Amino acid sequence: MPVRSKARTFCNVEVSQLSLLQVYFRALKYLGANRFRVSLIVLANMVLAAISIIEPILFGRIIQAITSKTDAKPDLIMWASFGVFNTIAFVLVARGADRLAHGRRATLLTEAFERIVSMPLSWHHRRGTSNALHTLLRASDTLFGLWLEFMRSHLSTAVALTLLIPTAISMDLRMTAVLVGLGVLYLIIGKLVMSKTKDGQAAVEGHYHKVFSHISDCISNVSVIHSYNRIEAETRALKEFTKKLISAQYPVLDWWALASALNRMASTISMMIILVIGTVLVQKGEMTVANVLAFTGFATLLIGKLDQMLQFANQIFEARAKLEDFYKLEDAVRDREDTTGAAELKNVHGRIEFRNVSFDFAKATQGIHNVCFTVEAGQTLAIVGPTGAGKTTLVNLLQRVYDPQSGSILIDDTDIATVTRQSLRGAIATVFQDSGLLDRSIAENIRLGREGATDEDVHHAAEAAAARDFIESRVEGYDTRVGERGNRLSGGERQRIAIARAILKNAPILILDEATSALDVETEAKVKEAIDTLRSGRTTFIIAHRLSTIRDADRVIFLEHGHILETGTYDELSHAGGRFAALLKESGITIDDVPPKTTLPG
Repeated sequence: MPVRSKARTFCNVEVSQLSLLQVYFRALKYLGANRFRVSLIVLANMVLAAISIIEPILFGRIIQAITSKTDAKPDLIMWASFGVFNTIAFVLVARGADRLAHGRRATLLTEAFERIVSMPLSWHHRRGTSNALHTLLRASDTLFGLWLEFMRSHLSTAVALTLLIPTAISMDLRMTAVLVGLGVLYLIIGKLVMSKTKDGQAAVEGHYHKVFSHISDCISNVSVIHSYNRIEAETRALKEFTKKLISAQYPVLDWWALASALNRMASTISMMIILVIGTVLVQKGEMTVANVLAFTGFATLLIGKLDQMLQFANQIFEARAKLEDFYKLEDAVRDREDTTGAAELKNVHGRIEFRNVSFDFAKATQGIHNVCFTVEAGQTLAIVGPTGAGKTTLVNLLQRVYDPQSGSILIDDTDIATVTRQSLRGAIATVFQDSGLLDRSIAENIRLGREGATDEDVHHAAEAAAARDFIESRVEGYDTRVGERGNRLSGGERQRIAIARAILKNAPILILDEATSALDVETEAKVKEAIDTLRSGRTTFIIAHRLSTIRDADRVIFLEHGHILETGTYDELSHAGGRFAALLKESGITIDDVPPKTTLPG
């Protein structure tokens, strides 16, 4: 039996428990694909950091030569050379780091897009589109900043600090103690501020999600906003969300402003102490002016590097709230992975069997319970019942949008849990109530059914879907863009394109999920003709509220609260006096109104 692959974790730690350093190191893992270029850039920055330690020493020697009236020319030439080299090298290294970080961000967006889109529909239903999009965009910008600073300054700062302290100790231990004390103060202040703002920063990120979600929700439903005069009301709601965001953000900013003030105060006091000690030592003849100037340069350099380290800590601290959610999103990929050793579903005839299948949604009463039935290849099964009965859940289980909690689903006696999702869905074509058109041309939307289909194939599919006439009546014909979600087409036109797409796919199993419920009677008749053509020779599942549209079904299942209450042919259930017959009566259909069943061609 196939075994589900083990869940992948980062260092065996749940994402929600990652420390700052774990968040950082995981961010750097994304640079692994460019490790050679990254290594060169980092190495170059480390060399520049080492050179920065030499500059204060050279400056001190120059001043010493001037005061002692000795030849300062060699030191001046070396100091100027280092300055020119640093300038040129810094520009080149920064350019390389910028290009690499921008390129890696573009690659990350593409790779993450592929992973997000390939996630199970159940995952998308739970998370929401705007949440996933916002998480991705925020994370890509955050990772870009971390990568850029890592290549530009993080390691070089660490190298500079590592070299600075031993160099300072070799010159004077007393003044070095002042520098070390300054570093300890920075560390204490930074740790205090991070502990005070941890919860606040997490709250800020939550408010950002709410703001983005509100904007996305309103823009995607702009027609409703206009129709119900909700522009002012929704703007007021957005102002409230942003007000809460700012209220959560300000305390965090206040703490970091306080940290900056305390650090600046510590730096100023440390510099004063160094100058006082240096003055006393020079007057006693225990230190030269050159060494005092070098230490002053060291102090200035140290303060700059400590400020960078504090910014680095702040950057990681802010990044954690943004990246933890992204890491969860990345780790959720394991939920879509096929079982180890999953086979390809091939040569499908279309016999489908549900064996004691049950599935419940968490914190909801909807689902299905102990469902059993068999549909022979080429037959049409109609699934009816009240709203929330489990009709869509049933067909979603067939497509492995969800996996059954118990029982099994078989296609041609093969358990679909043992095959790849890609091969399973390759054998199923679905026509939804919402036709699901992309903002592309008509031809491109039809060609979604089969990549690489020729224009002739597309035209044949359109003709079979009774869509060719209205398409060719358009000025741009098959090149006509359909607009966002197909809003430039009528409801019937959208559905016929969706049917053409399913015809082009030529899958042995067909699912019609309320495919005609949103259409007027005249348009529905045209679409039904196209659907009848599509159903020919295919195993078909029809979900319908309009019971008049399922007259040709070979079998009808009546679902209620996830249980099959009745099953049989349309005529049998119509005369049985049960729930189906009652539903017919509620729909205004009497037994005498039922036309004789027709036989599909082929």
